Amino acid sequence: MIKHKVKKLLKERDKSLYWLSQKTGLSYPNLHKLIKNDTHSINFDTLDKIMKALEITDFNEILEFVHDERKTG
Repeated sequence: MIKHKVKKLLKERDKSLYWLSQKTGLSYPNLHKLIKNDTHSINFDTLDKIMKALEITDFNEILEFVHDERKTG
């Protein structure tokens, strides 16, 4: 399973979700759903905007692979 680290990155940078919304042009409700893991996917355009706003150039800084034992078997 691939998970994002957006909430952690915002906290580390002392930035709010509102700031991210303003900086990216993405709606606050959609970003809130993303942060709360109420979404099942993220498109590349959204990921690109978030990475630019947070000045991230390496996907490993924002995404991580987490082995999910429940889905294998």
